[in-house]
Amino acid sequence: MRRAVTVVTAVVLAIVLAGTCGCRKGKDLSEMEPIVVALGPTFDPATAPKQFEPLAALLQEEVGQPFKFQPTKSREDFADLVKEGKATFVFATPLDYFEVADASIALVKANYRETGTMVQGCIIVKEGESVKIREVGEMKGASIMIMSTGSLDGYLSQKMFFDRSDLDLDLDFDLRTAPSGTADEVIAAVAAGEVEYGCVPAGLFEERKPNKGAELLTYSEKVPVEVFAFVEMGGDKMLGGKVRDVLKAIPKGDPALQPLGLESFMLATQAEYDLVTNFLAADKIEKAQRLSETAPETAVTP
Repeated sequence: MRRAVTVVTAVVLAIVLAGTCGCRKGKDLSEMEPIVVALGPTFDPATAPKQFEPLAALLQEEVGQPFKFQPTKSREDFADLVKEGKATFVFATPLDYFEVADASIALVKANYRETGTMVQGCIIVKEGESVKIREVGEMKGASIMIMSTGSLDGYLSQKMFFDRSDLDLDLDFDLRTAPSGTADEVIAAVAAGEVEYGCVPAGLFEERKPNKGAELLTYSEKVPVEVFAFVEMGGDKMLGGKVRDVLKAIPKGDPALQPLGLESFMLATQAEYDLVTNFLAADKIEKAQRLSETAPETAVTP
């Protein structure tokens, strides 16, 4: 008799627990606030939500909580979203990640089908002109065109290269920006002699072959691509670890990654992103100092 009571009690308890779990799961998906992933401004706000839908669905299924990838229109908007505590994760290039790096922990990095986890830029000149340059220092003051200040391989890579020769790409050159931010515009401007130098992805000048009237002067630095990071003020570090493991485990070429051009996510080390963010921090300080030194001169009117 005692055994029968125990069995009945166990069955009732199992039914109650099953019912409770079922209700709670439904409540989680329908009523819980989504976990927000702040996207850097390099992702187009018009198309990003649709592109990230499959990845958000995968994370929801694996983590058991809804996810929302939130686009931003500028670095300021991106930083504000994080600093106001409205995002638990970020996914951004090192240039944008710099704005929130102090409050974040790098988890995984993007691995793109075409470029992998690193990109590299190069500096180009008009075809036949590369032989005239002997020292990097000789380039100071020349006109140079970048793709955009948000480009990794059409700006940041070259900026880090020039820094090794104590040159600031922003301040020590006649800096121009491609009207639409494309490499073709930079190549065309260099080939036409509109600018002396151009900054474009290294892949466009493989094996040092000329391209559309321009040729390679030198390759520049390699830099890591987008990082998926956990915002420390977001709280639950166990959630950060779980999301990291889920992203790492996504099979190569999974349908959730295809709209983003990703092959996979790979483990990121804080050091590789610190290398870039520390450079940007130092550059910001040095730039402010130089501008403050020249400000009195430019403020004087005849």
